[in-house]
Amino acid sequence: MEQKSVAILLAVYNPPLDWFAELLDSLDAQTYENLHIRIRDDASVSPSPAKLEAVLEEHLLRVPYTLLRNDRNIGSNATFAALVKDATEDLVAFCDQDDIWFPDKIERSVKLLEQSPLNPVLVCSEVSVIDADGHEIAPSISAHRKRHVFLRGPGLAPTLLHRNFALGCTMLLSRERALSYLPFPDGIIHDHYLAYRAACDGAIDYLPEPTMRYRVYGGNQTGVMVGVRTKRDYYETRILVFDRRLAEFSRYADFPELIEARRWGDARRDNFARRKGSFRRLRSLRHVNRATTLFELYALRMPSPLFRLAIRLIQKRIL
Repeated sequence: MEQKSVAILLAVYNPPLDWFAELLDSLDAQTYENLHIRIRDDASVSPSPAKLEAVLEEHLLRVPYTLLRNDRNIGSNATFAALVKDATEDLVAFCDQDDIWFPDKIERSVKLLEQSPLNPVLVCSEVSVIDADGHEIAPSISAHRKRHVFLRGPGLAPTLLHRNFALGCTMLLSRERALSYLPFPDGIIHDHYLAYRAACDGAIDYLPEPTMRYRVYGGNQTGVMVGVRTKRDYYETRILVFDRRLAEFSRYADFPELIEARRWGDARRDNFARRKGSFRRLRSLRHVNRATTLFELYALRMPSPLFRLAIRLIQKRIL
């Protein structure tokens, strides 16, 4: 039986060249044969196009690749969407510019997609976690992030309203399915959106053993309380972002949890504004998302200096 073709979709923007070279070496070492690496540079300032091409030629010696460049910086969501359109392969795997893949990452992911009894729409995997210097700081993302819990099976859309467990850099799905999910909406990171759309269409499965080394550093798009320093930051990046995500996700499915999620979102805004009765109303909906509700009931009523201290401790994983 002929292997299905796989496109590795690599969005690039100002990549640190030492990390980028490590990633390329790991892509070139993949055991899966029917591969094509599709790279789209999002108008990087550095390295220059010539330098980027030279790095690719030096490190991608076995796996064929195609390099395209955006005329202007359009962001990761739009760049990944363009990469989906660029691809002609059967399956697509999303790739970040600063990780290190294990040689059998694609092979194991394709096997799961094709052979899982769940007949999944999308598969993902666990990862080990490294720091900026490449030293392992956790054997898994689940150990690194206390609330990161992988799930498998059908019917996962209600859970994905609140939190995404599927890392984009581990996702594999059919190109046809990925095309049907375009465009990727603004304000929702593409991996969360893809996981939700896949969950609305069927099952998700995952590999419990790491398939790559996931690099954690100050420039990551996602993480614990990224971008939060003040209560206003929290409101804009957590409460309002949830409202926008809920509005987008409501377009693709209808289930009872959406009704409660909307009520919970309304109560969160009222609680932030300290409207009369808002504490009691949000507390009555704590079953929707217990940890977040309890945090907001009390932390958002702290004096601002104490709130900032609490956020710093959470970001350092002390709390």
